[in-house]
Amino acid sequence: DSEEMRYIKQRLALASLATQFTMSSEKMKQLTMYMIHEMVEGLEGRPSTVRMLPSFVYTSDPAKATGVYYALDLGGTNFRVLRVSLRGGKVDDRTDSKFVIPKSALVGDATDLFDFIAQSVKKMMSENAPDDLEKRVPLGFTFSFPVDQKAVNKGLLIKWTKGFSTKNVEGNDVVELLQASLRRVRVNVNVVALCNDTVGTLVARYFVDTDVQVGVIIGTGSNACYFERASAVTKDPAVSARGNAVTPINMECGNFDSKYKYALPITVYDDEMDAITPNRENQRQEKLVSGMYLGEISRRLIVHLAQLGCLPRGLVDGLCRPWAFESKHMGMIAADQMPGLQFTRELIKRIAGVDVTDMSDLHTIRETCCLVRNRAAQQGAVFAAAP
Repeated sequence: DSEEMRYIKQRLALASLATQFTMSSEKMKQLTMYMIHEMVEGLEGRPSTVRMLPSFVYTSDPAKATGVYYALDLGGTNFRVLRVSLRGGKVDDRTDSKFVIPKSALVGDATDLFDFIAQSVKKMMSENAPDDLEKRVPLGFTFSFPVDQKAVNKGLLIKWTKGFSTKNVEGNDVVELLQASLRRVRVNVNVVALCNDTVGTLVARYFVDTDVQVGVIIGTGSNACYFERASAVTKDPAVSARGNAVTPINMECGNFDSKYKYALPITVYDDEMDAITPNRENQRQEKLVSGMYLGEISRRLIVHLAQLGCLPRGLVDGLCRPWAFESKHMGMIAADQMPGLQFTRELIKRIAGVDVTDMSDLHTIRETCCLVRNRAAQQGAVFAAAP
């Protein structure tokens, strides 16, 4: 093909992709209304792709919170232990330590994992506040995995995600497992609360701004929560009996529309990627938004354009390996403002081993990444708007 014809092919291909990846304002409004419908179904205990899980946390005056509290944030293979001193609801002092979970604990038994976590809590206390080892201190446990929560301090793991396969945890109370390990390592810590990371985000902000309504996390995965009247949670009589009390609801909305796919802008590239994920046919909205997936979707688009002759053929082999193109690469290319898109050129050369010199090729790669990024932003907006 001549350069002119190659350019025409690129524009046509990008226009076709744009119709698949971009939602109109009207479509976004319809998607938001559909999510609200699913939220109500979930609150009332009818079948829904949005789980709407009660947190068993209820709002109160944050100014009453005074004292030393510990927090454990476990959402992936790294976790944090925090010590927070509150005075009149304000953070007076804060210390935190980060730890990496060894592979043996990720694939071993429950005691391997929770004993390691308990030892890490003890290490953090010994190094930062040894006097606390002599006291009975409260700890809040942020656990970012699907949990069937029974009370503010009781929750059964439904299913591991994010690379964990630790045995004898699924179906068991993670608070009980952690508390038992803390006893084994002789740490006098009382696990008083279990929450999802989105609930933790919302409640933490509530201490700064009591007008806050919604908590959203878009990272490796994605989810949202919001404040709801307890009386609306009719599927759980213990919660609805609290009447006008206000409580965070963990939406687990990453699974929205996964069953019927009525409304999500899912493409063939998304279906191909979904087929190689461990949780196939689940979390379909999360897979349009989250950092775990955006790079792989971008890779598949770039390879497809190369197969069509719209980009150098070398990219087909250079980017043939699934997950080789990461979401951070997509984000950096979409944000490239360097003259001649020099950053994009160097990054593609490093990842794919192909030196893309033609400006229209570089612009096509950048625009492809922008399509994936912008769709994710639109879906994230629906997360925030529906509550």
